[in-house]
Amino acid sequence: MRHYELVVVLSPMLNQEQLTETWSKIKGFITTRNAEISHEEQWGTRRLAYPIRKGQHRFLEGSYHLTRFATERAFNIELENFLKVDDEILRSLVTTTLPEEELAAQAAAAARAIRTPPPRPAPVGPDGQPLPAEGAAPAVDSPTESPVPEPLTAEEASAADEPVIDSSEEALEAAAEPELAAEELEVSEPAAAGNGSSEEAPHEPVSADEASPEESEE
Repeated sequence: MRHYELVVVLSPMLNQEQLTETWSKIKGFITTRNAEISHEEQWGTRRLAYPIRKGQHRFLEGSYHLTRFATERAFNIELENFLKVDDEILRSLVTTTLPEEELAAQAAAAARAIRTPPPRPAPVGPDGQPLPAEGAAPAVDSPTESPVPEPLTAEEASAADEPVIDSSEEALEAAAEPELAAEELEVSEPAAAGNGSSEEAPHEPVSADEASPEESEE
């Protein structure tokens, strides 16, 4: 069988009863040609892409209707001629299509294709930090500003100028060490002098040539 799809735009001046009557007349023409209607849709009144002049009227909107049908013999040319002579039909379009089962399968495949995949987890380095993406510049740490010291008050400035007196035991011991060293030095100097005077230098033997002149004369 051959499968067709028909879209018609009816006049917006028709009320609901007139729309139903006109649409029933179109479906009757299709069914009397041994065609089987498989799908119908009413899209309601919509704004036209461009104005349509029909008779003495110029239309900016229209009522859209869609139907799909299957037939053993082609009568699309006969159907187009029938739709052209009706003043209540502003536009019509007949196209060949696929069976309903194949159309549903194509729609499901298209929905799966446009479905966004789940986000991939970011790669993590050995230190547990996320790695930068390929082609991305490495992150640069922004320099941290050093804190600016606050100005001292008058009291703090005067306190800073005064000498700091350390009253700890270590400071007292450090101050006493030079005095003790000086006293030890004074005591050691006389002892060294006494030891030098008591010790006698060894006498070297006097040779015969170095005897006194008196002994040599005798």
